[in-house]
Amino acid sequence: MPVSDLPGTPQNPASYIAVQDVNPSVDMYSSTSDVPPLPDVSKQDTHADVAALRASFATGATKDLKIRKSLLRALQRLVNENEAVINEAVWKDLHKHPLELFATEVALLKAEIQDFIDYVDDWSKPKLKPTNIVNLPGLSYIRPEPLGVVCVIGTWNYPINLLLMPLVAALGAGNCVVVRLPGDDTTRFLNNVLIQLFDKYMDKRYVRVVCGGVEETKKMLQERYDLIFATGGNFLGKIVAQAAAQYLTPTVLELGGKSPCIIDSTADLKLAAKRIAWGAFVNGGQTCVRPDYLLVDATVGDQFVKLLEGELDAQYGGANVKESDSYGRVINQRMYDRLVRMLDRDRKHVAYGGDTDNKQRFISPTLLNFRTEFDSFVSSAAMSEEIFGPLLPIYYYASGDLDEPINFVTGREKPLALYHFSSNGKNKERVVNETSAGSMMLNDMLMQLSNAHVPFGGVGNSGMGAYHGHYGFEAFSHYKTVIYKNGLLDLPQRYAPYTPSKKLILSIAMYPFSRMHMRLLKAFGFAAVLAIIAVIIRYSV
Repeated sequence: MPVSDLPGTPQNPASYIAVQDVNPSVDMYSSTSDVPPLPDVSKQDTHADVAALRASFATGATKDLKIRKSLLRALQRLVNENEAVINEAVWKDLHKHPLELFATEVALLKAEIQDFIDYVDDWSKPKLKPTNIVNLPGLSYIRPEPLGVVCVIGTWNYPINLLLMPLVAALGAGNCVVVRLPGDDTTRFLNNVLIQLFDKYMDKRYVRVVCGGVEETKKMLQERYDLIFATGGNFLGKIVAQAAAQYLTPTVLELGGKSPCIIDSTADLKLAAKRIAWGAFVNGGQTCVRPDYLLVDATVGDQFVKLLEGELDAQYGGANVKESDSYGRVINQRMYDRLVRMLDRDRKHVAYGGDTDNKQRFISPTLLNFRTEFDSFVSSAAMSEEIFGPLLPIYYYASGDLDEPINFVTGREKPLALYHFSSNGKNKERVVNETSAGSMMLNDMLMQLSNAHVPFGGVGNSGMGAYHGHYGFEAFSHYKTVIYKNGLLDLPQRYAPYTPSKKLILSIAMYPFSRMHMRLLKAFGFAAVLAIIAVIIRYSV
């Protein structure tokens, strides 16, 4: 079935939304009939899906690298051949500009798929490891193997990236996958498209798709998986952890929390303002690694906030932000109402923005400037939980006292990300050494997610485990230890009955030599081998 025939998608390819075609004056929801219904979850049979996938895995087919690459290429075609349909769906769900979608999701996904296609052969090879003395002669290595049937739970705020990136890793590592699309009235348009695209492009022997909110997720987690990968908030993380405990199922949890940003007096304030205006309000502020609050040196506080206001005007249109095609909307009414309640409680601290529109679920970029009022800052609604929206609280810490922001950050739950703007090497080193976070970025925002050569994940309350690139392959693999031996040397002292003389031999054979001693032993061993060869050559002439 051609993509243009998918229900709910434009029949005329010319009507697809491309980067240059977004029209913000068109209501995302011109009538209730435009919004596709939630999938009929009553017809889902996760038990049957898991059983079918387990039967497929038992055939050993996904251990074949050709099968893995064919699945990755199918996913690659799904994305490449349907960008217009995906653009339109995400625009309707999140008011996300196609260029923003490309830069923050689609481009990263395409790179991830290509990396797996290019490198999965190398990543899948056994890795030779040293063999200790008592196992000589022998050969030791670790061999990556797929876990089995895994569950990938996606979320709505970056619905392409956070669903399909872990799917790439799961398939590339050779697993069969149950994919859960988010429910509860979030990405209805995209869900409608993805369900049909998965049906068209992905082999059901290896990938099954389900959809649902909290109750459906709890039900599907009653099944036994070999790993559960979930992206969401702490509430979801606890649901997953509780379900995983039943079978001691390993988990990778990408959660969130309140990620801080410290701006000290040595920072390039103009650069910081530009990057924070983007990082804090891209995707309507609905980003798990966005800066959730700013700690600014009081010496430069007012100057920085003025620059930040100017950047928000420049990037999102100032008073005309509602007409901007580059500014998102809150995902649904429940989230909108929560943010408005938060804003209303802290409204006296609004220094910029604060406008709302219930019909569009619009909240303008909003700065909550508490200045040096620490008690008001820490007791505010905006600091009581992860904001996950376009509100940004700001506090001015005592001039030159980096202890204050460091102590504040370390006194709270470990965040998913931490940002620091500074040109002072000692200050940067202090923040890096004295704080803990899933990731840390100096003098920029969010861009750590674009580097597949480093892992992305949380720590403590912000999550466990990591992925992206090779780290994703590792997350969805078991590294099995294999040691090959023969009967040439069989140390008799290890067998019963045990005697003092055996203890002496074993003590020598199993002595904990230091690294330096091992190097010397290897050097002497190599020299001894050369000497023996030289003797053999000499007396064989």
